[in-house]
Amino acid sequence: MHQRKRRGISKVRGCYDSMEEKVKLNYKGSNLEISLDFREEAEEPILFIHGLGCSKESFKDVWNFAEFENYTILTFDLLGFGDSSKPKAFSYTMEEHAEICKLIIEKFGLEQIHLVGHSMGGAIGLLLIEKIPSKIVSFINLEGNLIGEDCTYSREAVRYSLEEFEGGVFEEFKSGIEDGKDLAASTSPSTRRVFYNWLSKSDAYAFYRSSESLVEWSDSRELLKMFVELDIKRCYVFGEMNKNLPVIKMLGDVPKVEISNSGHFMMSDNPEETYQKLLEGL
Repeated sequence: MHQRKRRGISKVRGCYDSMEEKVKLNYKGSNLEISLDFREEAEEPILFIHGLGCSKESFKDVWNFAEFENYTILTFDLLGFGDSSKPKAFSYTMEEHAEICKLIIEKFGLEQIHLVGHSMGGAIGLLLIEKIPSKIVSFINLEGNLIGEDCTYSREAVRYSLEEFEGGVFEEFKSGIEDGKDLAASTSPSTRRVFYNWLSKSDAYAFYRSSESLVEWSDSRELLKMFVELDIKRCYVFGEMNKNLPVIKMLGDVPKVEISNSGHFMMSDNPEETYQKLLEGL
């Protein structure tokens, strides 16, 4: 565990470049490509898992803070999102997303991992911990799905059939995000634009199937139980605009961290405070 005594963190753009690449995986006979940013350093690895409709760019600011320069950092696009493969023969369940994460960890030989999951990435992260418990030393949950009330974009998607969603609903959904309507109304204009760009690289089929599984897992409340009962260091991070989320009152003695002037996308709304608090939580 690394204690930081500084009152803030140093933003130094362009100094700590990642090594962007695509790695090949074979999963159940399918050849897949995972787009990722990776930098290997002396200190423990921090693995970031993005949310539904997002990409590794959700965490782009981690490369801009000097305090992270000695950590091994890995961010990547989940299958179906960003620049990774978008196979139709993949189920896109939370369990199989977690299995792909496990394969990536094994490919890079990572140990003693600090895991960070945002939104859907929080749900995937919990299932990943169950698969490789000895490799994970801490888990930071950035408004990750734990209960049914946490489902917004995913529940909106599954109101429709797959055919309807692929046939035009997803395009309407993206347009609503871009215009600042409906579900995006509480998100800042700059973050809405960023989210729209991530959505534009998302596959409609992957988004829908991931949503189905995410809603099922969230409604079961098994994710909440798993998170509360973790025996590793963990904390729940939320944006100030979401301080009244129902789940916060259900977390018992789990440490909770509020990020000021931010909503669900705290990494984009207030990156300085988000990454400062993240360091404190490692």
